[in-house]
Amino acid sequence: MNDVFIRGRALTCSLGDDVDGVIARVKNGECATVCIPVRVASMDYARPYYRIAGDENSGSSDPDRLFYDILFRTVSRALDDSALTAVEIESCALFFGSTSIDIPVFECAYRQAVLDKTKNYQAGSPGYGKLAGLVAERFGVRGPSYTITTACTSSANCLLYASAMIRTGRIDRAIVIGYDLYNELGFYGFESLKLIEPFVYRPFDKNRIGVIMGEGCGAVVLDKNPGPGGGFIFLGGSNACDPFNVTTHNADGSGIAHTITDALDNCGLHSGDIEAIKAHATGSPVNDLTEFNGMKLAFNGILPPFSGIKPYVGHTVGACGAVELIIITASVERGFFPATPGFSEVDEEINAIPLTEHRPAGPGNYMLNFFGFGGNCTSFIVAYRN
Repeated sequence: MNDVFIRGRALTCSLGDDVDGVIARVKNGECATVCIPVRVASMDYARPYYRIAGDENSGSSDPDRLFYDILFRTVSRALDDSALTAVEIESCALFFGSTSIDIPVFECAYRQAVLDKTKNYQAGSPGYGKLAGLVAERFGVRGPSYTITTACTSSANCLLYASAMIRTGRIDRAIVIGYDLYNELGFYGFESLKLIEPFVYRPFDKNRIGVIMGEGCGAVVLDKNPGPGGGFIFLGGSNACDPFNVTTHNADGSGIAHTITDALDNCGLHSGDIEAIKAHATGSPVNDLTEFNGMKLAFNGILPPFSGIKPYVGHTVGACGAVELIIITASVERGFFPATPGFSEVDEEINAIPLTEHRPAGPGNYMLNFFGFGGNCTSFIVAYRN
């Protein structure tokens, strides 16, 4: 079995497009939201959203340009960070994880057609693999290409499957991308379910209301060989589906606990081997309770320190696997595990406190959890061996 190294990474999110700058802002406890007007039945209110700085995609007369600029620039920086040769890039497999795929482009084109009035909007898509194919063409990638869309676990599952294929020798390296931009289908979908927090993102807090969505693009290069920086090994994990119902997990946490326990077993670790947990921590009342119940079962009531980092960049939906992995690994390399902004009051039903101050961090094993809408569960573990 091969080790799997995190060889390169890059991200674009509401805090910027430079890893050093993003982590500096995380360390300072910063976040950056804008207000999105809700345009339904003449109602006059807005909801917060974590937009990428300078993203005017919704009003652009050239909707493709910004969408693809963000995607290609992020992948390019990840490849530069990995120091792969042209031959190595050609041999890469490509994994693309997203909830919305290119829906933002279609929505912008439709809005423009409505504004023009004289145009009839007609559009088609060659399929879910379109964006992965365009990335492969742009960067000369000739390996197998996969697109995964499993709600919030999309790019987390890409990372998990890519690492498994490297570990078993089926591929040598992979470019893993998580990408979701603002789109009205997702925004109004969450708002119609009354799942959007109108005030401050506050996972696990007694007064939490829901999620605040965000845009993000993360690109991670996994390789059987370490990169020039070394550092993190992707140990593996587990993926399973909780079939409790069509939208949510069982509130007793049993499905989540199974996935976490299986991830530990697959990595040859015990519960006491985990330094800290990056929780999914969506901030919705049921999901946070369900996740905590699952962690409590899996760790026999003795939890490692845990934290939710969505208050920094928002819930980037299918991109959160790649985006949050980059934030966690880059933070640990800089000596800290991020705290949970927004938490102030203990929920008696949960009766636990996430990290409210950054925790010193160093070599060790770190668990990252992602639990998607519809019951998909993903847990993986990375090891810092600097």
